[in-house]
Amino acid sequence: MNQSSVPQQGGGLEQLPCLYCGETYGPGDLALHTEPVHCGPCITCVDKPACFSCRLMYCVCDVHRYRG
Repeated sequence: MNQSSVPQQGGGLEQLPCLYCGETYGPGDLALHTEPVHCGPCITCVDKPACFSCRLMYCVCDVHRYRG
C-alpha cells in the first residue's frame, strides 16, 4: 500500500522550461539557466542567468545585450 498511483519518471528529474528563455534544459545546462551572472549596470539584467536576453535597446551588458 505504500506505492503511489502517480507514475515516476526516470531519475525523478523532469525537464521543465526555463523561466527566462523558455528552453527545456537538463542537468548539464543547469548553470546556464539558473546561476546569476553579474554582468554590468543594466537594471533589467542584474542577477539574471546567462540565457536571459535583455529587451532594452541600450543595454550595455556583454552577456545579455539586446540582439533585436
